[in-house]
Amino acid sequence: MMWELGDMYKIDSEYSMYFITSTIIEWVPLLINEQIMQIMIVSFVFCQKEKGLRIYGYVVMPNHFHMIISMDDPLKIPAIIRDLKRHTSQEISKYLKNQSTKQNPFWIKPFYGKKISNIWQKGYHPILINSEKWFTEKLNYIHQNPVKKGFVTQAEHWKYSSARNYILNDSSIIKLDLDKL
Repeated sequence: MMWELGDMYKIDSEYSMYFITSTIIEWVPLLINEQIMQIMIVSFVFCQKEKGLRIYGYVVMPNHFHMIISMDDPLKIPAIIRDLKRHTSQEISKYLKNQSTKQNPFWIKPFYGKKISNIWQKGYHPILINSEKWFTEKLNYIHQNPVKKGFVTQAEHWKYSSARNYILNDSSIIKLDLDKL
């Protein structure tokens, strides 16, 4: 198959594994506390169990997330990610609306009292994973993201990352679909 530049971020039925990224609008660091992180994790797990999304790697950062995912029918990925983003937008918006502005940092205040239809930037930029080398490269990128940002000194210390699964054999946050690799 020949790839056109416009096809760079598209799902193709011929392939099933993708590296994806989704970012909060204006890179606002909304994903900053346990309650909001739990909204994200519960949503990821729901997509695994109820929609058939396979997760091989992930990291949730303060203003974005990365995942390596697949499905039996990759053409369903766009709808699942759309629904995931819609649901997490609604839940995070509800959570923020219920918080006192006095208890939260100034950069969250623009979201208070407003009806937020979507906290996520448009798209999720799927990049095809078509080799073991590319899988390893993207997985390392995901795991090193919190280290490069200076949040932790070792990848496995970031609670919301599959580095814990791979390095510590800790599946307490999300059980990865490694048996389906």
